[in-house]
Amino acid sequence: MTDPLRMQRPSSPTPNGGNSRLGIVQLVTNSLQSLWLCRDDALRLGIVPTIFYFAAMAYGRRAVYAVMSAMESGSTELAPTIGSDLLISGIVAILSLALLAVNWLRFLLLGPQTAPGLGLRLGRAHLQFLLGAVALGFASIIGLALLSLPIQFLPPVFARFGLWVAALAVGLVAIRLGLALVAMAIGQPQSLRIVWEAGRGQSFALLIAFLLVEIPFMLAVMVLGLVAAMTGLATAAPFTLLLLGCLCQIAATMAQCGVLAAAYRRLIGVRA
Repeated sequence: MTDPLRMQRPSSPTPNGGNSRLGIVQLVTNSLQSLWLCRDDALRLGIVPTIFYFAAMAYGRRAVYAVMSAMESGSTELAPTIGSDLLISGIVAILSLALLAVNWLRFLLLGPQTAPGLGLRLGRAHLQFLLGAVALGFASIIGLALLSLPIQFLPPVFARFGLWVAALAVGLVAIRLGLALVAMAIGQPQSLRIVWEAGRGQSFALLIAFLLVEIPFMLAVMVLGLVAAMTGLATAAPFTLLLLGCLCQIAATMAQCGVLAAAYRRLIGVRA
């Protein structure tokens, strides 16, 4: 079988090999093409995560609506079970997306033999990726909170702009360190120093491609929502609409993994 990403694998990690710049269009195109050309494998590896992700969203649906209603009304009173429902839903959703991400990254970078069947052969790579993703997400939240502290003392107009700048800065750092998660997923861990140096000068391109590749799926969700609202499907069959939204999120996650995989192969490389 041909390599899904159609890129040569170097024999050893070579940070910033060739000092070539990442192309945003190339990253997005490679990711979407890989997802389309390998759609049978995408379906195979995505079916179990989709089931769990849908179950998590369905379970936490009422809790999310309750929180949104409370925010709109300005109320602070919520049922005691809301917090636990949201926590359980979030944990299951994170686990399902982590399983999906590891299997798809391994498929793209190491080949189909490393993600056989439905991708339920769990190993150390899955645990390391999960812990690494949680740590990176937590660090990003803490970093954004710390950067936001001095911004809140600025005038409202400048504060709003400052928050966008802070979010961009955190995003650039997170996407650069995110290459370490790819290394964990394929069982070839790299030090943060190697990952950081490999991504030097590439953060903007990688972040923009990572966000752009999700746009088609976001548009699909918006169109589905509009059609559902106009036809009454949202009221008549809310779980059908929820399932379609979950499918779009699963596909978007795989596309974003494709961007990271293409960038990782280009900047660091995959050992044979």
